[in-house]
Amino acid sequence: MSKTALINAFEIAPDGTAQPVGWDALQSGLPPIAEGNYLWVHLDWMGDGVRDWLITVAGIDATITDTLSTRGTRPAVFFYDPGYSLNLRGVNLNAENDPADMISVRFWVTNNMVITLRKQPLKAFDDMRAAIADHKAPNSVDDFVLTVAERLAFRVENVVRGMEEDVEAIEDDQETVAEGKTLALRKRGSDIRHRLSRLRRHLGPQRDALANFVEQKPVWSDKRFKRRARALTDKTVRLVEEFDSLRERIQIVNENLMALESEQMNRTMYWLTVIAGLFLPISFVTGLLGINVGGVPATDSPYGFLGVSIILAVITAFEIWLFKKMRLI
Repeated sequence: MSKTALINAFEIAPDGTAQPVGWDALQSGLPPIAEGNYLWVHLDWMGDGVRDWLITVAGIDATITDTLSTRGTRPAVFFYDPGYSLNLRGVNLNAENDPADMISVRFWVTNNMVITLRKQPLKAFDDMRAAIADHKAPNSVDDFVLTVAERLAFRVENVVRGMEEDVEAIEDDQETVAEGKTLALRKRGSDIRHRLSRLRRHLGPQRDALANFVEQKPVWSDKRFKRRARALTDKTVRLVEEFDSLRERIQIVNENLMALESEQMNRTMYWLTVIAGLFLPISFVTGLLGINVGGVPATDSPYGFLGVSIILAVITAFEIWLFKKMRLI
């Protein structure tokens, strides 16, 4: 395994203190771990030699390793005799990245070791390193996994709250949007729906993975951790429901804007029809008088144009009276 593939490694004690483990100590085998302590190894799964290290040094079966170091994994949990693998997703809060481009984080967990793998930096692991620096590291393997998962969910929740504010702003703006100016508002709504769909695509399986984690995990080091895991699952369920609710609210706004545009178009078509109805008899008379055949009345009369104009005015006035009588205008 290349040196750049190792992000950090610590041996963590139950009292929250931790000792760093160097790259050299991990090359030929896992270092001895004191009773009650556990080892955390954090890797870049795109690094050179990571898969070989997982198989030859960490002793993980090749089929399990494939789920830990393969592109395109979806949130899931799988239990094996020596431990379990857990794949989760966290929002991408790195600079110039869209939070909806969620980052995959993979865990391999045994009784005294946690191996985590990721491709891009995640704030949740920054929190873990900060806790280690303050001598407040999670005191057990279960505590570590749940703490990371909770930090992932916390940041997803923050993103959802921000998107909820965006949806509320769009709902407020639709009340005052000018006719013919709804396109920009609809584009804003479409962008939010797209982001919600991308987040929902990963959070749905993550909800199921956490539910399976709670129900299928055979042993917990403390019953409190199972309650924490169940609470985390409930939070993820609520986040998924919030995604669905926000998408429905955006859909309602979009339907309202489409109804507004449709009403405007219908009103325009109505007035065009009324105007066409007013001018149709007049056009007929003027067209009839304009044909180049003999017998057109008042051709030689000096009052012919005035007479025709009066007739057209009478026809127009009659049409207006008739349209009002029929409540067309």
